[in-house]
Amino acid sequence: MIPALITAGATRNPVDAIRYLSAGATGSTGLALARALAPTHDVRLLGSAEACLRAGDRVTTEEFGSTRDLMARMERHLRSRQGGVLVHSAAVGDYEADALATKIPSGQPEIVIRLRPGPKIVDHVRSWDPGVFLVSFKAGSPEWSDEKLLEVATAQLARTRSDLVFANRLRDLDHSCVIVASSGVERFPSRDIALSRLVERIRLRA
Repeated sequence: MIPALITAGATRNPVDAIRYLSAGATGSTGLALARALAPTHDVRLLGSAEACLRAGDRVTTEEFGSTRDLMARMERHLRSRQGGVLVHSAAVGDYEADALATKIPSGQPEIVIRLRPGPKIVDHVRSWDPGVFLVSFKAGSPEWSDEKLLEVATAQLARTRSDLVFANRLRDLDHSCVIVASSGVERFPSRDIALSRLVERIRLRA
């Protein structure tokens, strides 16, 4: 079976020994895709703690933590399983801090945290596995127009050399879904229909 690596959930970039920066992503999209592709692909889910817990026994899982931890795990898998499928749906933290090894004391009147940009994982994928069928995701801001969402997704397609970009707007997930490819754009009236079409296109590639 063709290997398929799917990322799901949100990274947790540490601030101190117990606190972290994260996003409100549950991993539901990645889990749904992993289950749908399991009959035709050798699926491995790289997931957040929540996503791995919800996956059950039907999907092989591996838990990630920070953005850099996810990046290292993805590189290892893609270099060892060349030519498969990567569905990169995880919500990857854009920023990271110089995390303290200890806990920031409670009761502080103010805490200032300096953030810097973290690595853009998807920009490295082609150097790890040039032949992988790459599906990347783009979550747009709620205020973006349809034209802006399409513009950003198209730019991501070119920058990352993705085969497909699945894009939607936050808080409008059921009405703003598009799949962008070099061959054109498909628009969908709902997230479920869009995901079904995405699974179909991945299977056709297999």
